[in-house]
Amino acid sequence: MSALAQLLDLFGHDDPFSAAPPNLLELQLAAAQERLEQRRQQIRVLDQRASDRGVERIERLEDLVDLVFSDATYKSYPERFLDQGRWDRMTQWFATLATDDMGGVDVSGVDTLDDWLVALQREGIWVNSSSGTSGKSSFLATNRRDMDAALPLMMQAARFTSANLREAEPNSFTVFVMGPSSASYSGSLRSKMFAEALARPGDVHYISDVAQSAQEGLDLARLNRAIAAGTAKPSDISAYEERSRAKGKQIESDLNGFLDRLIEHHDKRPLALLGLSSMLYTVMLMARARGISELPLHPGSVTSVSGGRKGTSAPDDYLDQIRAFFGMTDEMYTNPYGMTEMSGACPSLPGKQEWALPPWIVPLVLEATDETLLNPAGTTGMVTGRFAFMDLLVDGRWGGLVTGDKVTIDFTQGAEGLNVPIIRAVDRYKDLPGDDKETCAGTIDSYVRVALEPT
Repeated sequence: MSALAQLLDLFGHDDPFSAAPPNLLELQLAAAQERLEQRRQQIRVLDQRASDRGVERIERLEDLVDLVFSDATYKSYPERFLDQGRWDRMTQWFATLATDDMGGVDVSGVDTLDDWLVALQREGIWVNSSSGTSGKSSFLATNRRDMDAALPLMMQAARFTSANLREAEPNSFTVFVMGPSSASYSGSLRSKMFAEALARPGDVHYISDVAQSAQEGLDLARLNRAIAAGTAKPSDISAYEERSRAKGKQIESDLNGFLDRLIEHHDKRPLALLGLSSMLYTVMLMARARGISELPLHPGSVTSVSGGRKGTSAPDDYLDQIRAFFGMTDEMYTNPYGMTEMSGACPSLPGKQEWALPPWIVPLVLEATDETLLNPAGTTGMVTGRFAFMDLLVDGRWGGLVTGDKVTIDFTQGAEGLNVPIIRAVDRYKDLPGDDKETCAGTIDSYVRVALEPT
């Protein structure tokens, strides 16, 4: 059995974190080499990068560092493609970073970003995307194999942390989801799959049944750029403000309705409360404004909250406040660490704000502003720096990425009784003073631009 097959075989294990072999790093490097051989044939940008960096084989972690992409890579399309509705060119750009053939994608009749995402889905391609409201949206390819793995990964991580979920019968919860019931990007579908896997038939409550539009985020980003450049028309700004007021009223109404239902059901039977911690903090503040000092959940409940503060003004202890308000015990509480660019998530250790790294995620800890590796082979103990990783499980794109997160990772063998490294702390560099928020890996977008030029 190949190294890659051995690692991916752990995907089906109830506890891959304990089942990982003692020679994990050796297997990871061999598996990364297998992935490189596969992906160089599929992803022109990766092949060019490997050639320019002189990486023919992955034998050390340092070789992987040369091949990680940055978030900027997935935003490297020319903005005019979106502004001018050049969906054929957007598809061509997207294909430079995906493993699947995009030749069959039909963009005739595509007018909006949502239409384009649906056109890709018809060909078995889903998109992980950011909203881009403060800048450019990022788009990452996800294929059928990735989508088939999504639900088992979510269940695996939640069961690892929550004793209540491990002991629960399938489809036995009343589920509350802090998000819309539908949207055109893949994150919404994954959330819906997770909710329905936990819920009693027909017992899922979303904040809103109004579909979330990717085009709205694109329009806002375009307006923000025009305002910054001084080219926005007063009529455009006025129209946006009017839409924002109407949407604000709708959101307020939706949140109050969601809170009403949560108040009604909170202690009647086991609940599954899922979504962004920043959104749940908002719901908690709304409840407090009604004079509610606590809203303890049924003791058999399960909660999965993640995502951090998302740029909100929530205090440092906001998670502690949430846990106390809803009576979240260690048996019910999970707070996975992950991102749209990663297969699944790193489950939280029971009772701790610390996370186990799945064996198919190869951690690379870098200096904050360059690509110096801080955890070469043989590293033990704690290492702090910028988090990069190689995701050996992802199938729709290259799995190497450098992030904007500052992490402290414990490489002590057998830490917490597990055979994988442990993330002890996470911060966002953009929330820390003095960070330039870029690394040399951002230069890979030049390869994308070259790949888009006619040959």
